[in-house]
Amino acid sequence: MSDLALLIPELILVGMALALILVARRIQRTPVAVVGTVLAAMAAALASGWVLSLGSKTGFGGMIILDGYSQFFKVLIAATLALAALLSVRSLDGVPRGEYHALLLLSATGMMLAVSSHDLLPLYLGLELMTLCSYILVGIRVERPTSNEAAIKYFLLGSFASALFIYGISLTYGVTGTTDFAVIASALSGRGPGSNLLLLMAIGLVAAGLAFKIAAVPLHAWAPDAYQGASAPVAAFLAAGSKAVGLAALGRVCLDAYGSEARVLSVLLAGLAGLSIVVGSVIALSQTDMKRLLAYSSISHAGYALLGLIAGTPEGVSATMTYAFFYVFMTLGTFGVVIALGERGEKLDGYRGLAAQRPGTAVLMLVFLMSLTGIPPTAGFAAKFVVILSALRAGYIALAVLAVACSVVSAFFYMRIAVMMYMNEPQEPAPSPFPMTVFAALAVAALVTLIGGISPGSLTFWAVSP
Repeated sequence: MSDLALLIPELILVGMALALILVARRIQRTPVAVVGTVLAAMAAALASGWVLSLGSKTGFGGMIILDGYSQFFKVLIAATLALAALLSVRSLDGVPRGEYHALLLLSATGMMLAVSSHDLLPLYLGLELMTLCSYILVGIRVERPTSNEAAIKYFLLGSFASALFIYGISLTYGVTGTTDFAVIASALSGRGPGSNLLLLMAIGLVAAGLAFKIAAVPLHAWAPDAYQGASAPVAAFLAAGSKAVGLAALGRVCLDAYGSEARVLSVLLAGLAGLSIVVGSVIALSQTDMKRLLAYSSISHAGYALLGLIAGTPEGVSATMTYAFFYVFMTLGTFGVVIALGERGEKLDGYRGLAAQRPGTAVLMLVFLMSLTGIPPTAGFAAKFVVILSALRAGYIALAVLAVACSVVSAFFYMRIAVMMYMNEPQEPAPSPFPMTVFAALAVAALVTLIGGISPGSLTFWAVSP
């Protein structure tokens, strides 16, 4: 198998992005760009499975790896891309359609490159491609001051996080003489854990760079402003896609590269997880803007997802993979309802009396809110169960108890929305019907959320750690 064959999914996305850029000025109807993006996402997912069927391989001197772990996240990224494209139909007024979807495709390309990386350098390049496109997507509504402000804040904080990450890579290279995960692990295997101060600094800096991608505390400050300033589909794409990729990169780096420093990594990740769960859950209580509330919700969910990585075992990484999978769909579904309601959906008070006006939409929102809370029989319960169980098995009992307690706290701000929908009188006119593409995305997200709660193993049996 040639090296380029390993990158067929990425090449499909790049090819479609270039095609959309070339015909951008001729695209007068949104469905043209949406269909192209969805087809490219489906083709990339199928190509990923086909290439893997030829056998696990490495290419480009071992820098790119094709295995079940990378395929899992590539298919998840493709699903995120497709659903984000479907949700974008209602929110593209005044936005250059071809360029918008090209940026979505290129950002997803960076995500796929990152999850396939078995070397710190292509990992950095993939993450930067994803992030650079995200900066533009957040500020693509140039007529809105809030979007411009959010994009600038995101860019400045993102640049700082990228500097931390690349500095961590340089220190790793200085200690081990390589950036290849396997060779790093081999070079560190003969050393005593915690024996090299520069290595500990390198691990901390690399973890900090990746913590920014998943909006983990204390590198979370960009998320609330970016989500609020960006259009809702872009916020959904960031909340789902960037978090999944950051978790994938952390899992690969922790297990394949710095596995000999498992004790140091466990303490570091436990701190990030605990802070993220508490800060995200507590600050979300006072939010009145729906997108900011979901931003703090995503911060707390980053902490829950990290619980699986604390153990430093393949089973723990598989638990995080399961969490990432279900989190993507319930988050996209929640943002989908926000998008369906238009400007009304971005205000917390806009959900008052929704059940009387749009009962179907209210039911969908209730399902997603229950899943985000972790109430059975939804996928959120199964996801939280496996990661908390992983933390318990690793001996972090206090952290597991904290996670359960904060789930109770989160129930207040999630279920408050449900109370508004079902127990308050409407204060605004009934929302207008939303496009079929948005309905299709919501239906897929709800189906996965419900099946994942009833039979989680049927959807995540292929969550195989590296």
